[in-house]
Amino acid sequence: MAANADDSALRIALCEDTPVDTDLLTALIDMSKVPYVLDSFPSGEALLEVFHKEKYDLIFLDVYMGELSGVQTAEFIRDIDTQVVIVFTTTSEDFTREGYRLNAYKYLLKPVVEEDVVDALELATLKRDKAQGATLAIVTDNIPVIIPLNDIIFVESSNRKSVIYTTGETYATTMTIDALEKLLPSPRFLRSHRSYIVNLDHVDDLEEDFIMDNGEIAYVAVKNHRKIKHAYDDYLFSTARGDE
Repeated sequence: MAANADDSALRIALCEDTPVDTDLLTALIDMSKVPYVLDSFPSGEALLEVFHKEKYDLIFLDVYMGELSGVQTAEFIRDIDTQVVIVFTTTSEDFTREGYRLNAYKYLLKPVVEEDVVDALELATLKRDKAQGATLAIVTDNIPVIIPLNDIIFVESSNRKSVIYTTGETYATTMTIDALEKLLPSPRFLRSHRSYIVNLDHVDDLEEDFIMDNGEIAYVAVKNHRKIKHAYDDYLFSTARGDE
């Protein structure tokens, strides 16, 4: 099954032996609005028949399945691909230790909820984009410029322009910060203030405001400080789990 399939589509495998669970997860993935291509499998054996390295960005695995469990399926997957994001779906957390051993991103307790699914989709997108070297295309002084997302430190709205600070250059564009926010993928890029978007990979510290690794300060809206700090902490945790 495919939805919104294009070059940016997230490649997802869903391995569930219960149709109602398959239907629920599929619906939640679709509700996220993340472009995706989805292959569904009724067993671990069926998934492994077609699996190869870098075939998928994200795999949802039911822990309790027929002859080959989700944990056993994950062991075979990890022998082939150490980077694909694995998320277990289960009615019990009995296999949590096994999940950590296999570098599973998280367990989703059934019935799964939208927030947890979106979280997994965002992490998989983040890992995929970093590996592919995703870029941002802008026009500055009537000249088209391609900027690697990895190089962007933060964006500031100033004097009806948006200024993009990178590890090498600073670019000014007439694109609004609202338009840029739509192009810069979350949770990696966070709108911390009406005039700022920060790349959380380039944050040195968060006090009252973000201290970026180039020494600059990116402001945080006072009224949203707690929410932004929570988003930053979640990002640090998710990337740490995803990079293990």
